[in-house]
Amino acid sequence: MKILDNETLKKIQSLSLQVNIPVSGQAAGNRKSRNKGSSVEFSDFREYVPGDDFRRVDWNAYGRFDKLYVKLFMEEREAPVQIFLDTSLSMAFGEPDKNIAARRLAAAISYLSLISYDRVMIVPWNNKVKNAYGPYRTQAAFMQVVNLLEELPDHGLSDFSDAIKSMEWKTGRGISIIITDGLIDSGMEEGLKYLKYRRQEIYFCHILSPQEMSPQIDGALELVDSETGKIMEVTVSGALLESYEKSIKQFLSGIKEQCKKWGVHYSLLLSDMPVDRMVKQMIS
Repeated sequence: MKILDNETLKKIQSLSLQVNIPVSGQAAGNRKSRNKGSSVEFSDFREYVPGDDFRRVDWNAYGRFDKLYVKLFMEEREAPVQIFLDTSLSMAFGEPDKNIAARRLAAAISYLSLISYDRVMIVPWNNKVKNAYGPYRTQAAFMQVVNLLEELPDHGLSDFSDAIKSMEWKTGRGISIIITDGLIDSGMEEGLKYLKYRRQEIYFCHILSPQEMSPQIDGALELVDSETGKIMEVTVSGALLESYEKSIKQFLSGIKEQCKKWGVHYSLLLSDMPVDRMVKQMIS
């Protein structure tokens, strides 16, 4: 499965000048800034301008280029960014596939985080977390993230609370980004509550397919639950579609209310949205 083509990569790269995932009150407390700082970690250098601290002049560069350059340093404000990616079987549905859309979004967030000098963890989950991959710390690690996202299998049922409580936590305060279709039998609110207990700034990226939002179906159908294999036979009618529309609205409203209750940033995203639009809507 290829989640990244040249056009998608261009869209992700174009976002780097427009998007910065905020942390309320600089919650991470260790996030690296692009601004000139006073730490001992070297970042870059630029040409000297009057008013710069003369002690930061790079005399080796002056000897080579016959121009004055000053050293720039980074403030240590690196934030741990954990991307909780739903890999349960319900994600493998829709046109375009929710699974591919979710992984493209995870790739975009990873790229933007890495160029902001944050460290990224990829945490695939269904009803448990088997592995947490990373941390990835450099821009050069981006292709490792892409390769991982392309190879992760879809399998199993989904239980968010059990999943995140089963993982080994190695980070403190930071950013947690949940990418899921929300089709979870249990554990959603408990999971959000647990992340808040872990002092996370939470973004809930709710991905559904256009077919789930507005199904274009009729006649007698056999519906199969992709996670449990349960079969239901239905005959589609106007009344049934009206009932479905009411149910999907209640479903969305319920998740929004849970997110509001726990101070979670919520965004509803369709799997046919371009990745740059998904990211912008996520942080708006």
